[in-house]
Amino acid sequence: MAAPAEVTLQDLNGYWVMSKSLSDPLDPVLALQGINWLIRKVVSLATITMRVIETEDSTGTTHIRVEQTATGGIKGETEQRKLDWSPVPHSSGVFGEMNNRTRWTSIGSEAESGGGGPLHPWLTEGWLDEKPIEDHKTHVQNWVVNERSGWTAEQIWGFAMVDGKRYHVRKFLVKKGDEEAKASYLVSLVIYFYTIHDRASFQETAD
Repeated sequence: MAAPAEVTLQDLNGYWVMSKSLSDPLDPVLALQGINWLIRKVVSLATITMRVIETEDSTGTTHIRVEQTATGGIKGETEQRKLDWSPVPHSSGVFGEMNNRTRWTSIGSEAESGGGGPLHPWLTEGWLDEKPIEDHKTHVQNWVVNERSGWTAEQIWGFAMVDGKRYHVRKFLVKKGDEEAKASYLVSLVIYFYTIHDRASFQETAD
């Protein structure tokens, strides 16, 4: 379902599923990342579900844990994101060894890409205006480097209106040498925890 106004980037706790009908095809992005045709085909047919646990530590740093499962025999993976721009290594059965950095960001003219220079214009377009988290920062930015395969991936998370409804959207821009591929990944909310008690119980099950 679409995301109600209560759901923000500061509280993504719940279960989400990728909407294949509303998302862009992922095949061009996966191909540039060196994923073989057979796996790309399986991904295109799979239902991808995410269990998202978002917490804040004693220093005020946000942590987002994404437990991802998929149909079709694709092995599930867990991603850890720490929104202080520190490097976090991640080993993926599909993508190999990577390092990623995550932070709150704005999408204005002052926004900077993880690779230096301004954000790609496509990553800044089409978003809803959301309440700033801090210092005019309204979105989540993720920067991934896969040195072995030679590609980088930049993501911006936010909310956008699609077919007249508010959805959580993640935009991906992958670059390898002079090539680039991009896709918008739209996820539908399945279960959201409206009360503090329910959210706390949900988060504890991830410990």
